[in-house]
Amino acid sequence: MSSSLTTAPDTLALEIGRAAFASPAHALCMLDADLRLVALNEPAAHLIAGARDRIGQGVREVFPGAAGADLERRCREALASGRIATFEASHPSLQVWCDVHACPTPTGLVLFFRDASARQRLTSVARALEAREQELALIFHQAAVGLMLTDAAGGLRLVNQRFCQILGRSAEALKGLSFKAYTHPEDLARNAELFARGLATGQPFQLEKRYLRPDGAIVWCAVHVSFVTPAAGGVSSILVLAEEITARKAAEASLATKEQLLQIVVDSVDDLIFVKHRDGRFALTNRALDEACGELIGLTTSERFDADLADGYEAVDQRVMETGAPQTVEEIIPVKGAPRAFQTVKVPWRCADEIVGVIGVSRDVTERQRAEAALRQSEALNRSIVEGSRDSIVLLDLAGRIVFANLAGLAQLGARSLAELQGRAWEDAWPRNARRRLQQALENARRGRVGKLSGSLREQASRTWWDVVVSPVLDDQGRPRQLLAIARDLTPEKQAEERIRWSATHDALTELPNRRLFSARLQGAIDAARGRRTAAGLLLLDIDNFKLVNDTHGHGVGDQLLRQFVARLRRLVRAGDTLARLGGDEFALILPDAGAREDLAGKARAILSALEAPFDLEGLRLACRASIGASLFPDDGRSAQDLLTNADIALYRAKARGRAGVEVFTPALRADYDAGASMRALAQDALARRLITPYFQPKVDLADGQVVGFEALLRVREPGGAIHPPSAIRAAFDDVVLSTRIGEHIIRQVLSTARGFLERSLSFGAISINCSAAELSAEDFPLRLLRWMSEAGLRPEMIELEVTEDVVLGHGADQVTRALTELRQAGLGIAMDDFGTGYASLAHLKALPVSALKIDRRFVSELATDGGDEAIVRTIIQLGASLGLKVIAEGIENRDQLAVLRRLGCAYGQGFLFAAALPAREATHLLQSRRSLLPGHGP
Repeated sequence: MSSSLTTAPDTLALEIGRAAFASPAHALCMLDADLRLVALNEPAAHLIAGARDRIGQGVREVFPGAAGADLERRCREALASGRIATFEASHPSLQVWCDVHACPTPTGLVLFFRDASARQRLTSVARALEAREQELALIFHQAAVGLMLTDAAGGLRLVNQRFCQILGRSAEALKGLSFKAYTHPEDLARNAELFARGLATGQPFQLEKRYLRPDGAIVWCAVHVSFVTPAAGGVSSILVLAEEITARKAAEASLATKEQLLQIVVDSVDDLIFVKHRDGRFALTNRALDEACGELIGLTTSERFDADLADGYEAVDQRVMETGAPQTVEEIIPVKGAPRAFQTVKVPWRCADEIVGVIGVSRDVTERQRAEAALRQSEALNRSIVEGSRDSIVLLDLAGRIVFANLAGLAQLGARSLAELQGRAWEDAWPRNARRRLQQALENARRGRVGKLSGSLREQASRTWWDVVVSPVLDDQGRPRQLLAIARDLTPEKQAEERIRWSATHDALTELPNRRLFSARLQGAIDAARGRRTAAGLLLLDIDNFKLVNDTHGHGVGDQLLRQFVARLRRLVRAGDTLARLGGDEFALILPDAGAREDLAGKARAILSALEAPFDLEGLRLACRASIGASLFPDDGRSAQDLLTNADIALYRAKARGRAGVEVFTPALRADYDAGASMRALAQDALARRLITPYFQPKVDLADGQVVGFEALLRVREPGGAIHPPSAIRAAFDDVVLSTRIGEHIIRQVLSTARGFLERSLSFGAISINCSAAELSAEDFPLRLLRWMSEAGLRPEMIELEVTEDVVLGHGADQVTRALTELRQAGLGIAMDDFGTGYASLAHLKALPVSALKIDRRFVSELATDGGDEAIVRTIIQLGASLGLKVIAEGIENRDQLAVLRRLGCAYGQGFLFAAALPAREATHLLQSRRSLLPGHGP
């Protein structure tokens, strides 16, 4: 570079030169016209090494070498041109790079040196950076891996050609696309998760993923993502390096497929297959080995098996690897902990002609060894087994002649020794009716098939069942050479089966058909009658009071009675009739061709007549009667179920009328039965909904009208409020279970009401409760009643039980009497209700634990007008007085009746004249009022 020099006056130039020469900011050297150093200032002395010692020397001496020559050339050019020359200089004599200004003067040159090292360094750095950038650009664009640089938001900055090839997109096409646009959907979630984590932490990550090209092609890549994080924090840019590994993945997949196929192949083999490295560690096992011994990969035999076994395995391994020869050994291998015998073949595992391990295949020979041992034993045991068999085993030649027979065969064929049979035709030893079938079985066996014969054979009077199999004994060519006949006597099994079938359809005690066979016979009788257009009859019989026999004399006597009962019935049964036991004391008689309804009733009466004579049972003479219900097909039902149901309805009526009777079904019975069923249903519903409740009718002292007690009377309340008497559920009291539940419900409520009276300090005398035979027949009834009273805090005298003559003298009278006696002894009152209407004698009355008599309302209703009734009432009152019993008159409805009763000396009574039955609340109010209930004494 050069510029023109303006000439100033000498004085001015001199001043300027002096000022510049004295300036500490510039290094100046003065050269004469011959370019010899004339002078230099202090900064130049520091800048130019040894310059003070070179004053007077030429430029080449001050700055020796090529650099000095260049400086001299530049200075001469400036002198020649007369213009200022500017250039850069660096020389060992100069401490730093300098900008040099060569200024011509009248006497020579002035050289101005300015330090340019900083700029030079920057220039050098810039040049180096430029060179580095060029190198990096070359590397970036020519790299064998894909490279991409984006900003933190994913905006594309740089992408090399390789990455574009991987993605199948140009750099321009990649602008504005997120990595999600060309990432395989199955890899996207994992990629996104790692990217989000790296973006947040700045930590690089690696993954193997699939890129999708626009044409749908998939490219596998190993991807490394780095985040550039400046000192200020955050992420400024992202560098993505992608190396395509599609070929590697394909190779891996191929290898995996081959390994999988290999594993499938070895896993399909039942033998144990394994490969071991030279160090004894398992490299491969099949499924059978894994299942037998557990996972072995990576383990040695000594790490899994006992030492004695492992030593043996490893010794064989060593021989194989040392000799290179296969080895076959028999060894024990534990399978799931149990020792098994194996035959193992081991061969060397070679890689590149080097033995690197052992390959082994172990076959389980445990069963084979056992089979061989068993075979050896079987030859010795075979004859004993054959001889010990209960089957008839006979060996025949192809003509059917006997060659050999075991002991059972000798017995079956009627011989004592084999000599008696050898050479005889086998089928000749069988009954004639079986020979044709036996010959057919032999012929099938001769043709190579199995001949069979099963069935019953009759020999004279006996009948036997046999199962016969004739099999061919084949030679080496598969042709029959002998015949083997095995015959099994099934007679015991068949007889047992017949007994089982008989037991399934018959009653063991009486040997009569049971309910199952009865149902089939009844249906058969109906079908036959329908086909012949005739009638069929059904009688249902129930032994009266049979439970009492069992309870009193024991089940042994009861069983004898049933057998004798059946024996009498059998004498009345015709051929074709079916007498069956349906269960317990219930029997049925099916009468095909029953005739008319009168004939059916006559048959039933004949049965009752046959039962009139007492039965003799182990010294006992017992009367045994029965109730009979009858129905007739088709009049009383067109199906077996209808006929049975209607006969049962008739039986129910017969028992209700007093037992030992006959009832033939009529539609009216069905109506009564349905009405009873409705009553029972009503009672069950009312009981469940607590609509059955006691009402309390006062018992009064006839002298002053004061309440001396109550009689609890059952009432049925409708949800709407209407009240019904016990007759609304009358049929429920014929059901023992339902009757007992109702009775317990009433007793509980009565005790609760009495407890309420006590809590209010009300004196109520005693409350009477009506009890049925069903309740009193329960052995634990007294105990339960006393416990309930105790829980309610009631004293025994506060409760009185009322029973009718039917209850104390009817079925189960002994148990009823025991219960009443136990309760009377505990302090409860016992009242005989409706006294005088039954058949109780004075002897009965004396034997019963009665504390009170109740005169039935039928005697009281006509008391004022009927002298006979007055005499009866007088007798009852006097009887009560004689026996020390309290007497209460029921049904007092007018003053005349009251007057007569007073005159006759009756102390107590109850009836509408005093009060109707009251609910518990009103009874409480009555007691609280303490008023007299005599007419004219109350409000």
